Amino acid sequence: MQGYIAVILFCLVLVAEGFLFSSSKCPIKKHKPGKIITGDPLLVHKDFEDSLKPIEKAAKDCKVHVFVKGSYYQLPNPSSRAPFGDEDIVIGQAFQFELRDEQNGILCNKLCLSRNPLVLSEAKCFLDTIRRNGLTWSSSNSYIISSGKYASNVAGYGATKTDIQTKCQKESFKRELMLELRQMYDAESQGGDDDDSDEKKKK
Repeated sequence: MQGYIAVILFCLVLVAEGFLFSSSKCPIKKHKPGKIITGDPLLVHKDFEDSLKPIEKAAKDCKVHVFVKGSYYQLPNPSSRAPFGDEDIVIGQAFQFELRDEQNGILCNKLCLSRNPLVLSEAKCFLDTIRRNGLTWSSSNSYIISSGKYASNVAGYGATKTDIQTKCQKESFKRELMLELRQMYDAESQGGDDDDSDEKKKK
């Protein structure tokens, strides 16, 4: 009976992973972590993913690591106003960061970035390079790297933000469902293994 339940749960996991997520219209994707960009999970708009490649290259060339401190998140309501400075973050076009050295020691944190990070040769190299590549970093929003999407289209921003936030509103529920199904499947599988062991002992 337990084996039958485990099979059903496994099928539900496959359905959740396949049909639910493949049909999602949410444009926010989780960037696969690597050695250069580390830290918190990096959730960005699919159109911003290509910008991560020059960020990684700049970091590698300048001998720094980019430690993510925050990225896309859901607003309480898709039509809610984005907090000041987070306009690009809530549409997946930016993320918060700090700089680490190649041994993952803190090179320039939020406080450092807000003061004068350009006195550090590695930080100056990295920040100058990403700006030459068309990305946005400024002393007024010093711990955020963005595409500059908000500033480039302030008039159309509200509609864009509401659309993205609405499409991604159910993603957190789907992730929670997936986690619960996997936990149930793992627990059921473990229970079945324990029963098999008990049967063998009896024999």
